[in-house]
Amino acid sequence: MSTARSGVGRPASIEAPRETILANAATLFAANGLERTSLQDVARAVGLSKAAIYHYFPTKTDIYDAIVSDLLDTLYHRVLARIGEAESPSEQLRLLMLEHADYFEEHYSQFVTLLHGVAGLGRRPGEAEVRVRDRYEALVRQLVEAGQATGDFAGRDPVLATRAILSLLNWLSRWYKPDGPLRARAVAAEYFEIVHLGLCRR
Repeated sequence: MSTARSGVGRPASIEAPRETILANAATLFAANGLERTSLQDVARAVGLSKAAIYHYFPTKTDIYDAIVSDLLDTLYHRVLARIGEAESPSEQLRLLMLEHADYFEEHYSQFVTLLHGVAGLGRRPGEAEVRVRDRYEALVRQLVEAGQATGDFAGRDPVLATRAILSLLNWLSRWYKPDGPLRARAVAAEYFEIVHLGLCRR
């Protein structure tokens, strides 16, 4: 990987520089925390000068915001394509949870960064992050409401049900170990059975 020339001009060419910066930054943020990671640390990990990093992201917060927005946007479209393979809301919800778990395992560092990278810092999410978060939550809620409309699910509060589902999936980032004996998909499959038993009409 070539290093950037000094100065404020355009950085030297590296493959997918923006994505490379985000991937390396996510790993550093997940391991060390946002506060303890400097832009110089990110530059060193990528193999660029700090001036080259500035060309793409003026601050660490800009990097963090981009990690979160990109992650959730890609997750949404990937899940949306996956659930299109099923007809019933129940099966769509199952596929959503499985795809979410697969994506989480593939992008573990980014998810840890997303959910815990700035804990306690009082950070306000940017507009792009709020938009993609709300859109994903709305997708899950639509599946719950669709199941209620077909009579598959009981008429429980769809907002609370949605938040319970997302809490189960997001809490994986607190305890799941990528090198452990369990795959995230297997956990999500078990979670779905628990959720489904709670939602299904008696």
